Amino acid sequence: MARQTRAFEESEFIFARSGSNVPFPPLAFAGVSHYGDARVESDSRGTKFDYDLTTATQAAALPLLLGERDALIIGEYVSWSEFRVRDGGDGKFNVASVGLPLGWLRQVNNDWQAAAFVFPLAHKADFDDAEWSWQYMGGVFGRYVQSERLWWAFGFYADIAPDDNFYIPYLGATWAFDDHWTLSAIMPWPAVLYAPSQDWLFRIGVSPSGASWSVSPQGTQDDVALNLDAWDLGVSVERRLTGGIYASLETGIGGFRGLRLDSGSLEDTDFSVHSSPYIQLDIKFRPGVWAP
Repeated sequence: MARQTRAFEESEFIFARSGSNVPFPPLAFAGVSHYGDARVESDSRGTKFDYDLTTATQAAALPLLLGERDALIIGEYVSWSEFRVRDGGDGKFNVASVGLPLGWLRQVNNDWQAAAFVFPLAHKADFDDAEWSWQYMGGVFGRYVQSERLWWAFGFYADIAPDDNFYIPYLGATWAFDDHWTLSAIMPWPAVLYAPSQDWLFRIGVSPSGASWSVSPQGTQDDVALNLDAWDLGVSVERRLTGGIYASLETGIGGFRGLRLDSGSLEDTDFSVHSSPYIQLDIKFRPGVWAP
């Protein structure tokens, strides 16, 4: 990593122009989150139960310089989620997810960067005879630096899942008011950031808390798809421990707005899922080469 940092410093890549204290997004993190007391209701079936969700996630990316203006980013992603159902539900189940994201970045000129990525992701639940299912994410993007404190992002994003495909054009921006305050309108993580120094970072904003799993019992054509579509509204505080290592604590409300189970007699049955409180702990690595 130290060699790669020096290589990027000597290349033609430009990542930051202002003197903002807000650091570059992390290249690696590991953490655990817990959502409690989510209420699930279905008027059509008279179903009511509560569940908790605990998720442990680890991910990392390694940027490799291919030339003065091109870089390859190789990543890995591992996640494990445990659903505990109670009050009328039926026990618990777990879902494991693994992925290998791959990206490309090019410094077109002093004001423009181009990027593209693909992210194959596999899921497997611990139901009897469950098989691995695949989800594919990807996109192409451009970044335009309008001034030292304002830049824009444009592009197109796709998410192809077993039971739901999603395509959308992309537009975002980041505006650093001064060295301490930044407004980030980069979807899907819009937020206001406050960094009183390079050792502390405070954030209030939203982020997606959704996932999609599909399980096909061996020897059958039936799919069981679990879709969670939601946003989290949270406040976080982050402290630099040493070098590029940060510790983060976040808490807020997880807005579980929809849950659907499809299989046999439950096909196309929709449930309403109430919001629930959550807490999240993370350890992150932010590379110093991009930190102002």
